[in-house]
Amino acid sequence: MKRLIQVSVLGLASLSGLAFAANPPSTKPANTSANTCTGTYPSYWQDIAPKFSGMWQGQDISNAPTGAYSGPVFKLSDAYPRQPVDDKANQPWRAAKFDAMFDPATSQDKKAKLAKEYAWLVYNYALSGNVNRPAQTDFDVCENPVRPWYHIAFQTYDPLSGREFIHGLTREAPVTFSIKSGTGTAATTMWAVAIYNATAAYTLGQVWQKDGTAKVPSANIHFDEGSVIAKPLFNTATLDQLPVLANMPRWNANISDPSFCATPDNATMAEQSQLCPRNYAKWNDVKLMQFDISVSDKRAKGTGWVYGTFVADGRRKANVKDQWQRVSLLGLMWGNDTPPPGQLAYNFPADPRKNGFKEEVIFWDVVDELNSFGGTGTVQRMGHLGSNHRLNGPADNANSSCMSCHGSASVPDSTFTTPPLLAQFSDMTKQSVALVNGLKTQGLDRSGAVATENNGVTFSEMDAIYFANVMASTSFNMTTPTGKNVMGDGVPAYPNPAQKTWISLDYSLQLSMSLKQWMQWQADQAAQTPAQSRKFVKALRRAQ
Repeated sequence: MKRLIQVSVLGLASLSGLAFAANPPSTKPANTSANTCTGTYPSYWQDIAPKFSGMWQGQDISNAPTGAYSGPVFKLSDAYPRQPVDDKANQPWRAAKFDAMFDPATSQDKKAKLAKEYAWLVYNYALSGNVNRPAQTDFDVCENPVRPWYHIAFQTYDPLSGREFIHGLTREAPVTFSIKSGTGTAATTMWAVAIYNATAAYTLGQVWQKDGTAKVPSANIHFDEGSVIAKPLFNTATLDQLPVLANMPRWNANISDPSFCATPDNATMAEQSQLCPRNYAKWNDVKLMQFDISVSDKRAKGTGWVYGTFVADGRRKANVKDQWQRVSLLGLMWGNDTPPPGQLAYNFPADPRKNGFKEEVIFWDVVDELNSFGGTGTVQRMGHLGSNHRLNGPADNANSSCMSCHGSASVPDSTFTTPPLLAQFSDMTKQSVALVNGLKTQGLDRSGAVATENNGVTFSEMDAIYFANVMASTSFNMTTPTGKNVMGDGVPAYPNPAQKTWISLDYSLQLSMSLKQWMQWQADQAAQTPAQSRKFVKALRRAQ
């Protein structure tokens, strides 16, 4: 089978080797009075600090403040804790009352009630000290007066997705929505920024060092219990296109074309900077559409993680005073409700709207509210959810789920290859396929795309891979029950030839993507690739 990506890398073997400190966790929160933004790592793509200028040499500069700009400038929070931190005293969702949520025998009504309370506790934990501060930009986390929060380093080498300089947003998925106005569809882009609590940031600090370098993990990594990651996602649609975004938080950001600027696959980084310039004055504000949370929780027996998605609900909650509270919980999940062997994800479990899921909760009134703004394209409505209505937000792919994507998070190999976030991003057999009546090897996925079984891998085998429950810090399995590697022989190809399985990054796709950027920067440096010739091997992004 053809490799997904083939690129040579120089000198990556010396970057491997990651050891974790065996220190007991501190029960005291990290110092909240200290400024956590040190300037050790670049804060944004085209960061003007002299020590980072080599990263954007030869490019057209459109992502740096000018003398005429007087607004906020993003700073990366990168003073990662060097000792474990347990913030349990401030995490009420860890109480025993929530144990029942993870019990398959718990009634759907009780499970939904607990899921809603759990998710809102996490959401408000993430907001505390980060919003509604006098004379302070929301989510400027450098000096949070309640608890420290951190960003992931090195989302700054890719010209197309790299952080913008005002809020630190990175470009994510292109999303086409079905709408009621105009042509019936709206081509939009998602821009997002994630923050990590001190518990999670301790793990980041095992990779991103005090001296501004990375130790690429050579073994599976693990985020400690109580790690919290929160990510607001903003969209470029207008209010005419998506009225549900009315009354939501909106940011002026230094983005590229709102309809998702694309460049030829062979474009150099210098050409990308020319073809997709950033401009905070030209484009409209981005608006909060989605807010994702993820929590390391050992009660999630199959995965070790809980994922939740809040969505914009600006019309129904227009009278809520705090704009950050004008969201509603779309759902919470801690497993993929894995199909039994031989069954397909698109219709398992049966009728989840009526019968519910075992490992997640969906709030159907919120789904209906989102879909009420859409046109006739059912899978392009905002409430499309994931495969067979597993949890996935408006920004996410309808053929997957939150956990099926994030479970694939792995260290890039020597060719910058990682497992695709979903099978549709490759030439493999697709996932979440409904068979054509009377046929066994041909069907359509939820987007309506034609799908065939490829390379001897069946649809049910691919579903079994992507909708398996991957335990935290466990290698993502890309083989069928018969042992066939669906990505091809010799994949992954790590510097250590004895490493035959994917090195897990414990559900952190951001860590995987940032390491890919770091590794390409190091390879370009080692090879002394001229600035005008440098090309970025694109990350496999969410798409719809």
